[in-house]
Amino acid sequence: MSIFLPKQIIFYDLLKKVCKDLQAMAALYAEFAERFNDFENYARRAKEIEKQADHNAHVIIDHLNKTFITPIDREDIYELARELDDIVDLIENVIHNIYLYKITKKTTAIERFAPIISEAATFLYEMLDCLQKQKYTDRLIELKIKIHELEDRGDEIFSETISKLFEEETDAVTVIKHKDIIESLENVTDKFQYVSDIIEGIIVKTT
Repeated sequence: MSIFLPKQIIFYDLLKKVCKDLQAMAALYAEFAERFNDFENYARRAKEIEKQADHNAHVIIDHLNKTFITPIDREDIYELARELDDIVDLIENVIHNIYLYKITKKTTAIERFAPIISEAATFLYEMLDCLQKQKYTDRLIELKIKIHELEDRGDEIFSETISKLFEEETDAVTVIKHKDIIESLENVTDKFQYVSDIIEGIIVKTT
């Protein structure tokens, strides 16, 4: 059985690489949300991180195609890689669309979602550590609860800022642009919760 150990380890390492890309994107978004300038440069930097995450996700798929025995179900590895990469894509799209829409007036949602995204990315990385150990621990439950709480906060921000947007903004095009951005940010927090559920489900199956 020891001959399979290197291949078992590499899948966890590769998943963590994609999650590291996610953390990098979350950090970039936090910086962007705070400064809210130099839009083209931030869009370019976000695209570079997105491409790296996409590459790392494809490396996982390539290894899946070449590996006979995997540490967990190959379908689960594939789904995790895809979903982690999707979160990176969603955040990149937010930065890109703010640049594309030429939004220069920052809504409170843009800044308020930043710490939520950063914290969720950190917690998700730690959940991958729990996955590698394949143990259903109190810490795993705590991490999942924290991510779900962050998703709840995202829902609250979404409701508050959408309501405020329709109350205060009179220009229809501006409303459409900002609504799209706010919805996208809320979708990011939903995805974090979904991936945390996936990780918990995999651990339940393997313990």
